Amino acid sequence: MNPSASSAAATSAASVDDLEGSNCLHQLLQHTSNGVCGYDLQGRVQWVNPAFEELTGYRAEDLAGQVLSEFLTGEDSDRTVIARMHQQCELGEPSDEELLHHDANGRPLRLRLRCIPLMAADGTLTGYLGVHTDVTQAHLALELSHSQLRLLESVTAGQPLDKTLLDLCQAIEAVATRVRSSLLLLDEAGTRIIGGKAPSLPPSFMQFTSGLRIGEGVGTCGTAMWRREQVLTPAIGEDPAWEGFRHHPHALGLDACLSMPILDDAGNPLGSFAFYATSGDVFNDSHLGLLKVAVNVARLAIERHRRDEQLTYQALHDALTGLPNRRLLRRKLAAFADLALEEARVGALMFLDLDHFKRLNDVLGHDAGDRALIQIAARLEQLLEPGDVLARQGGDEFIVLLAPRFGGMEDARARAMHVGEGLLARLRVPVELEGRAHQLSGSLGITLYPRPDEADEGYQTLSGAAEDEGDDWGHLLHEADIALYESKGAGRARMCFFSPDMRNRIIAATQMEQSLRSALSRQHLEVHLQPQFSLQSDASLEHQLPRLCGLEALLRWNDPLLGNVSPATFIPIAEESGLIVELGHWVLGQACAVLEDMATRGHQLPIAVNVSQVQFRSAEFVPQVAALLKRHAFAPDMLRMEITESLAAEDEADMLEKVDQLAALGLTFSIDDFGIGYSNLARLRRMPLSELKIDRSFIKDLRLIDDDGLAAPAPGETPGQEVCHANEIVRAMLVMARALSLEVVAEGVETSEQFEVLRQLGCQRVQGYLLGRPRPMKDVLDEIEAGVLGA
Repeated sequence: MNPSASSAAATSAASVDDLEGSNCLHQLLQHTSNGVCGYDLQGRVQWVNPAFEELTGYRAEDLAGQVLSEFLTGEDSDRTVIARMHQQCELGEPSDEELLHHDANGRPLRLRLRCIPLMAADGTLTGYLGVHTDVTQAHLALELSHSQLRLLESVTAGQPLDKTLLDLCQAIEAVATRVRSSLLLLDEAGTRIIGGKAPSLPPSFMQFTSGLRIGEGVGTCGTAMWRREQVLTPAIGEDPAWEGFRHHPHALGLDACLSMPILDDAGNPLGSFAFYATSGDVFNDSHLGLLKVAVNVARLAIERHRRDEQLTYQALHDALTGLPNRRLLRRKLAAFADLALEEARVGALMFLDLDHFKRLNDVLGHDAGDRALIQIAARLEQLLEPGDVLARQGGDEFIVLLAPRFGGMEDARARAMHVGEGLLARLRVPVELEGRAHQLSGSLGITLYPRPDEADEGYQTLSGAAEDEGDDWGHLLHEADIALYESKGAGRARMCFFSPDMRNRIIAATQMEQSLRSALSRQHLEVHLQPQFSLQSDASLEHQLPRLCGLEALLRWNDPLLGNVSPATFIPIAEESGLIVELGHWVLGQACAVLEDMATRGHQLPIAVNVSQVQFRSAEFVPQVAALLKRHAFAPDMLRMEITESLAAEDEADMLEKVDQLAALGLTFSIDDFGIGYSNLARLRRMPLSELKIDRSFIKDLRLIDDDGLAAPAPGETPGQEVCHANEIVRAMLVMARALSLEVVAEGVETSEQFEVLRQLGCQRVQGYLLGRPRPMKDVLDEIEAGVLGA
């Protein structure tokens, strides 16, 4: 309906009739871009102009008689504004308000409504004239401008990128109509999607894009980023680029996508910003404008983030090698140590210094020295496992931080020793400089953490380095530095572990090492043999003696000055100094000689020899064993090598290769101290094992079980309250060993009760002071020859 045809809508107000009768006003109503309508005194529409029809999408016939405040508004319209307009109309006052409406298609429509009372000549109110101006775009532009300003302020203030991009998506969606937004981020290479934000889409929608490589035909966004241009997909269901994952948008009722790439100044893709809608006809120029705004803000945020990351990287990394510097190392150390303390883990901190590196600089120059440091850094980094940290302290010093693991100090020490040996060995590989090979070495100081109770009281490092950042774990750096200093003082090209009494311990250890070398050369060391016995199913200690079935060779040291030195004291020193390789070879030689002697006398008893991890990893180990077997005449399977559970659990190609080589020589293997380490059973099955030795820590807790299933009480325990878990643990070990076709030796049997429990559990072999203490080889061999030992 237009003003010239308004006779179909009756009006009772003469002023309104006069208004329609004016030809000048008629032309104005026909051509103005403002929507104009006439209301009666009850606020019902009497007529509308063409602009109002176009603005709202309704025809005049649909609007006639409607109250617009009820017909065009919705739940999101401000009811306070509507009430105020009604009040002003009742008073005959003009009003000028802005109110959110909805057009015939449900689109939000923000209108400025100026309501003018129409008065008769006598001053009587006869109706109202409403002038409606579309301010939707202006309102959106203002709101977007404010959001854009806030976002830019956030970027400048260094707000985290994730938060900025989320705010951007939400700000764009607040002004965009009938769409959902998606922002995707690419990796540094600009080839693969690594994340993004989509606040109005479910997490699964974004998850399917993670890891996708962009390219032609990889969805709308992947194609847009690949082409570096805007891409529109009006019908996802028909576009082959969406093959394989169109079900994600379809599940949300979305079948159209408009995507614009986010490009840096060089035109390289950083990501994309996209709108999803139910159909392609939803998109219009306003959506394109919003995409441009979003892309510009996103580009600034991403580039600022990457610049900040680069600056942070430069502040925390060594410029020459790219390794973490001391500042970053201190942060990681604090985090690792806190974790270790909280979760009862143990890690290690190592200071590594290149020995006499100044000589190389002096001879070849600092440029060559820098190239050497780069080579060394690359080598050392290859030795570390994921999670461990290699940092450059400065000059020719490096720091290695081994991440904390579950286990005790000894496990951590063994791991640190293994890593340290690898580091030192890798340093000994010559570096190529100026066309020539140059030999280097290094010294290593190691401390284990956490030990917060040993925090220093501000003492200086021996190298004189001052701490630049205070934290609760700075003392660990001091400890490693002290250990490094002692390592250098002990002759360089070696490693040292820190202890609170470091200087005295190192002095004592050095003296002990010298005495041990002297004892080895002067034959003050002895190999004692401890018997192992097999049990019969119906045997008991009182009625039938167990049968001798094997021996274990144990090293003993009775020094003229030091007296009897416990293996627990001198074996670690021998391992730290490397003397264990020579000692172990000597013990193997003694065992081979005994085996040959017994073979000539017609006795076939296997002898077990403990093999140190250091000795086992020695490159000369396998050739030395082969030479011993060639020198002594006995059946090779009589020589049984006892290796620790931790060594057997290592999945090292070198270790497995050595085991295979030794097995090919005819030797057998036993896992010593089984149960106190962390074994991979699948790996144990791959090894040529013949025996497991249950650690004495499990044997000492064995108890006889009464008819009620309760263990006999230990001294100080109340009868009937103790259930012995050690019995069940040992039982489980025996079951597992039988499943692997392995014999079992229980070591550390010292009481009749332990012996009887083991017999009842079906243990095959036992060893311990109850049945036989370690004694000199000659005494044991004489008893075997006389038939006194064993039955």
